[in-house]
Amino acid sequence: MTTDELQAILNGDAGKHIENIKIDSLREFVKESLLKFGDTNKLLQSNLVIDLLEKMLIKKKQINKTVEQSFVEVLRVAGLLHNLFFDGTVTSLFMAREKLVPIARKYNIPDNYIGSIFQTIECQLGEDTPVPQCKPVPGTPTELFAWSCWYIEELHNNKKIPE
Repeated sequence: MTTDELQAILNGDAGKHIENIKIDSLREFVKESLLKFGDTNKLLQSNLVIDLLEKMLIKKKQINKTVEQSFVEVLRVAGLLHNLFFDGTVTSLFMAREKLVPIARKYNIPDNYIGSIFQTIECQLGEDTPVPQCKPVPGTPTELFAWSCWYIEELHNNKKIPE
């Protein structure tokens, strides 16, 4: 993605989830990650995942429209970055951690946020994951994240599951 493409996205509706990130360092981390590794189609799919996830979190009464908790920032960042590297292989589930942690460190993202962001990305396959440690805990926001990823990918016939 080019700087001009990213700026056009930020100026339009497709940039709403980036702009909704309240912590400046997280927002800048996402922008740089998208510039280096993103494309418009992946970002549009990520937006759909986040739209659905936010609706599910509200429906399950895990968040409300007036108070936003810090875990929502983690989910939003993970949602924006979850599909940058995943290509259906097990190793690609962990590629975001490998490629993006140096960028996160550049922006002084705290270790607990880094861990939570990448654990969320790595749980995107939910029950379909071949890595037992990457299955989300039932009833948690990360499980809703995995279901949101599944639904959007299933809806758009873009489901990739490692064998």
